[in-house]
Amino acid sequence: MPLNEKVVNKGLSGEELKRLIEHDVIHKLLPNEGLLSPYVSFGRFGYTITLKLHLDQPELRDYPPITVKGGESVPLVGPSEKAEVAAHTLTRTIDSPNAERVRVGIPIPITKKGLDGTIQQEMVTYPPQPELGDGNVKLDMDESTVELKKEWGL
Repeated sequence: MPLNEKVVNKGLSGEELKRLIEHDVIHKLLPNEGLLSPYVSFGRFGYTITLKLHLDQPELRDYPPITVKGGESVPLVGPSEKAEVAAHTLTRTIDSPNAERVRVGIPIPITKKGLDGTIQQEMVTYPPQPELGDGNVKLDMDESTVELKKEWGL
């Protein structure tokens, strides 16, 4: 057992920040949208997701252990000259629910009628089909970043 232990409160790595963003989207953003409830169904839809980042270099000092420096909103107030701004916009249009289910490995509901007239529903997962490609999706990074810099006056 060490006699003296110091917990350094370093800045987050890019990988750690990705995990935090993923957690917020999966556990905060999506669950709070009522239209995405299990009892709602859509034949056609599209969506746009925009990620706006304003990142600055960590200050050259240690933060006290356990305390948190943060709570800032974007854009950051008084960023350094090394601050970065990035925006990514993903747009997807979905015309075939089953094509999207196969594309990402979501089971497809199959209705079977038995010889005795009974109807059963099963969920079947099909193997990936490379010919489906990425679907009707567009990822825009460069234009989104330019627009964000204008929006934030940077």
